[in-house]
Amino acid sequence: MGFMDKVKAQATVLADKAQTGVQQGQTKLAEMQTNKQADHILRELGAYVFLSERGRNQPDSEQKVAALMAQLDAIEAAGTPVILSPDPTQLPSASAVPQAGTIPQDGTVPQAAPMPQAAPPAAAAPIPTSGAGLPSAGGGLPQSGGSLPGQ
Repeated sequence: MGFMDKVKAQATVLADKAQTGVQQGQTKLAEMQTNKQADHILRELGAYVFLSERGRNQPDSEQKVAALMAQLDAIEAAGTPVILSPDPTQLPSASAVPQAGTIPQDGTVPQAAPMPQAAPPAAAAPIPTSGAGLPSAGGGLPQSGGSLPGQ
């Protein structure tokens, strides 16, 4: 097999992978659009149910509710289950946050607690300002002209 044959074979493999990726992306996009459509229908259906429960029925609300139910049935018949999506604008409640020393019931591995902040360093001894802590003349440092021990 020549070099050009290998290059062509590799190009074919890469093209197939790219085509598969595009198809997966299109499938995911269609799924997301269907879920968004179902969420919109569920929201509208919920508004009709709310108004009905409060005694504020809208004109021809029964027909509109039946039409919305038919649309949801069609979505499920096409293979997409209709479920409640979490509201992305809502934050998890305080009860959803695991507390220290508890083990979650869903089998997930709990995250480690954050490390406590280190205490600030202790205050250093004050620096003498009157010269009291300095060595006197003739102390441990050789004077000019002097030699180091062992020389």
